[in-house]
Amino acid sequence: MSNYSLTKISALEGARHDFDGLSLTEIVDQSLVMMAMPRNKTDKITKALNSSCGLSIPIIGQSGRSDDDSITLWRLQKDQLMVYFPYANDDADNYLKNKFKAPAYYTDQSDTWAMINVSGEESVNVLERICPLNLDLRTFTVGTVSRTVMEHIGTIIYREGRDSFVILTMRSFGISMMHALEVSAKNVL
Repeated sequence: MSNYSLTKISALEGARHDFDGLSLTEIVDQSLVMMAMPRNKTDKITKALNSSCGLSIPIIGQSGRSDDDSITLWRLQKDQLMVYFPYANDDADNYLKNKFKAPAYYTDQSDTWAMINVSGEESVNVLERICPLNLDLRTFTVGTVSRTVMEHIGTIIYREGRDSFVILTMRSFGISMMHALEVSAKNVL
């Protein structure tokens, strides 16, 4: 019998880069679960989410927060939700299945994505150099989520707060995305 064991390693090894008015930090304390909603179960799922933690299914391009603000739903397409929440164990999908009791299909996506928090008063100035979306607060409001491309890399961007964004990219592009953000920061600041 071998003595090998698997060790969890984050996509960017906990990277953090601070600039004047900007912080780029790998998010390592959150889980991400894809929740596929069967077409004929939407009403049951809606009721289950609401009764379990006060969640409502948001419209496409928006997010919703649980009563205690610990769970965020991102809606990027019709029959699918991404659930973003603090959870450290390796069974985030089963945890949500038991918590929500909603008749959906759950898939833990946590290790598939590199997740980066871009925050600070200069965050929009840095992001607008590489993001083709209009990030003006009146257009891309707090809670907005969208798929886009940044520096030729498929990306999901979520506005968590006025000057705080969560950037997701496939794990294999994490280093490239962090580099693109750093270069933009150096060019702007």
